[in-house]
Amino acid sequence: MTELITGLDLVELMLRVASGEPLPITQADIGIHGWAIESRLYAEDPYRNFLPSTGRLTRYNPPEEKATPELVVRNDTGVYDGGEISTFYDPMIAKLCTWAPTREAAIDAMAVALDSFEVEGVGNNIPFLSAVMAQDRFRSGRLTTGYIAEEFPEGFAGAGLDDTTLTHLAALACCSAFALETRGFAGGATLAMHHDARDRAVLIGDRRWDFAVSADGIEYWLTAPDGKKLLVESGWKPGMSLCIARVDGVLHHVRLDRRTAGWRLRYRGADLTARVLLPRAADLMVLMPVKLPPDMSRFLLCPMPGQVVRIDVAEGDIVEDGQPLAIVEAMKMENVLKAEKRARVKTIRVKPGAVLAVDEVILEFEGL
Repeated sequence: MTELITGLDLVELMLRVASGEPLPITQADIGIHGWAIESRLYAEDPYRNFLPSTGRLTRYNPPEEKATPELVVRNDTGVYDGGEISTFYDPMIAKLCTWAPTREAAIDAMAVALDSFEVEGVGNNIPFLSAVMAQDRFRSGRLTTGYIAEEFPEGFAGAGLDDTTLTHLAALACCSAFALETRGFAGGATLAMHHDARDRAVLIGDRRWDFAVSADGIEYWLTAPDGKKLLVESGWKPGMSLCIARVDGVLHHVRLDRRTAGWRLRYRGADLTARVLLPRAADLMVLMPVKLPPDMSRFLLCPMPGQVVRIDVAEGDIVEDGQPLAIVEAMKMENVLKAEKRARVKTIRVKPGAVLAVDEVILEFEGL
């Protein structure tokens, strides 16, 4: 960031000083121009309290770097598509920097750059960074060392979006599904449809939007039941993982991945699933049973990839809430795993030295 606001190459200056040359500038020669923001991208999962994540980078596609009088985007990195994030080194992926004449413009540029940054294969902190860029407290500069604890007291669970943004994302999901389903068919009609082929319903959580779709090249007109229209200008094509589109004139960079009957949408710290269905199928969704997650409370699971350093209990031991159970080493750090309630250790599944994956069982409890 210093280089961006001063125009000085600090590495060059350090090398010159190290070789015995005097500094060619004084403090009076240094001016500050504009504002710069740096986001440090880490292979750490914000949904798991920023625990490290390892694995292969199945997709690494940073935003395009640029330098103009009004905007600079720079990405300092040493990783690549297909590279491995191991347990033996620091989990930093990149330092993403933006510069603009004002703080607000630099933050806005960073938000767009983060939206456009594709990292797959490992958990990463892009959603958290994106959420921070949208917070009023951050944008106004009211920062303290307790910022994360104060703003996310229950941990990070994704960002919330306003109604307008949710509607725009629903519209993008609808248009992408329509483009995928109707490719190769004249007039947007598919062989499987024997009613109005332009009607779609979009479900995100417990919200629903109904649209009638009219397409003309990259322009899509979506008409809601109340007659209100949305213009979506999207060049997205099947196979693209980043959708750059305008909805009612607002530009969005949305990471878009195909899911069963819909899409995974990631935008500004939110991670959403949008289901795009025929209206009749959407009507019946309320009758579908909800699959509950399995109860894993009787297991101690490995929270991150790592190596078991020590097991501090034995089978048959009664443990208390907060008691240390095991130590797992990952990313040069030892992580102490503790009991969350009083219970008896039934079975220990691994031994010290074992290398574990995320959520692999370390030991099993039984109730008292």
